[in-house]
Amino acid sequence: MFRTAIIISFLVLLTAVGCAQDNQKTGPEIQTQVKIEKASDHFAWKSLSDAMQLAKENQKKVLVYANASWCTYCKKMEKEVFTKDDIQKLTSDYFYPVWIDIESEDSLTFRGRKMTEMIFSRSLRVTGTPTFIFFDEEGDIISGQPGYIPQDVYAQILRYVGTDAYEDQSFQEFTVN
Repeated sequence: MFRTAIIISFLVLLTAVGCAQDNQKTGPEIQTQVKIEKASDHFAWKSLSDAMQLAKENQKKVLVYANASWCTYCKKMEKEVFTKDDIQKLTSDYFYPVWIDIESEDSLTFRGRKMTEMIFSRSLRVTGTPTFIFFDEEGDIISGQPGYIPQDVYAQILRYVGTDAYEDQSFQEFTVN
């Protein structure tokens, strides 16, 4: 019950941050379509099945990045946040990152079930992009967050989930300490 309350508090706080970001005016940098390939060197992207297997073996978590090729805020995230050294380090320290295109017909396997990336996204109820979904080493969902997230907040989220702080404190408590 306490863990559920913490996760709900975490999601409410992050949704407020995301909504505030969405209401900001878009400048030319947002309108520019920056093509960053799935196989970019920002992260060591894994397939979902490989990431789940590695997470179990190495006691790390899986971070699913659900995106779409047309998503302006995905491109902004890829250009302005994923390129930062601290984000790359935190991601590699705590997570195996997985790139999911919510419109892709490419197949993946999750918990022994083969499906497309599109069906997997729908099963997770991804309705907007970008969306970040955190899984524990057993493949259970820890939490998820939709929307563009500024670098400083995203770094805090990665630490919060990566260090298991979500298990015994709210995100607000974590960011104050």
